[in-house]
Amino acid sequence: LDFTKGALVLLMVLYHWMNYFVGVEGPAYSYLRFIPPSFIFISGFLLVKVYPPKYGLKQSRLYRRLLVRGLKILTLFTLLNVTANILFSTNYRGALPGIETFVSNAASIYLSGNGRMIFGILLPISYLLIISTLIFLSMRVTRHALTLVCAVSQICVVLMEYHNIPNPNMSFIAIGILGMAVGELSSRQISSWAARSWMLVGLYGGHLIVIHMFGETYALQVMGMCLGLLLLYSLGTRASQLYPLGSTLVMLGKYSLFAYVAQIALLQLLQAGLGAAHIHQ
Repeated sequence: LDFTKGALVLLMVLYHWMNYFVGVEGPAYSYLRFIPPSFIFISGFLLVKVYPPKYGLKQSRLYRRLLVRGLKILTLFTLLNVTANILFSTNYRGALPGIETFVSNAASIYLSGNGRMIFGILLPISYLLIISTLIFLSMRVTRHALTLVCAVSQICVVLMEYHNIPNPNMSFIAIGILGMAVGELSSRQISSWAARSWMLVGLYGGHLIVIHMFGETYALQVMGMCLGLLLLYSLGTRASQLYPLGSTLVMLGKYSLFAYVAQIALLQLLQAGLGAAHIHQ
């Protein structure tokens, strides 16, 4: 799993490099958009795999820890965006709005996720951590609560897409809840799927053809994300054979949150430096 997270960090570097220095449009993005939701999917997966076994659903420490961590990430997202709007004039979407406009657009940023921002994946991750406390509380009443919430969230996102109501935050949260639901599967089941590597390659190739022919939808994005993660997970089972790349990715995966923040900060600094050099010339 750490190998998978580390590989996603490297792919995210490519994704953001293209955003900053190539552009935000183009056919390549249809094949790369599975990368950002993969992070929140794995976050949801780890929530179920790590927290209830460690603390138990009846322990108040579980809910306190999730709330505190969610609020910390929410605070980190806010501080990073406030700092960026003060220090930098451009990002890959054009000019940053500035601190006054960022505050005035807070509703579109924090509610729908349609506002201009950077480090955007941190926001739905923080919401997922907070929402997970309610899901775990409901699981104390019935073990089917997570399945029900997952189904309702997926239906809501599909209906919003059908009615052309864009809400990236809701889409990412739904993917995180899907990750929680998948987290209830045994490691043996997941490993058995990942072991069928050639079948996964074929399915992923078919998925790319469908996207090329019919365009990208939420359902296709989720399908591509699951297939991509299984392929990376399959490679991760052979990480020892990929030395030293395998061990490097495992280490990167252990600090994926720090690596995510650091690579965007470095790209922002690099773009600002190149922009200043161009103006000087």
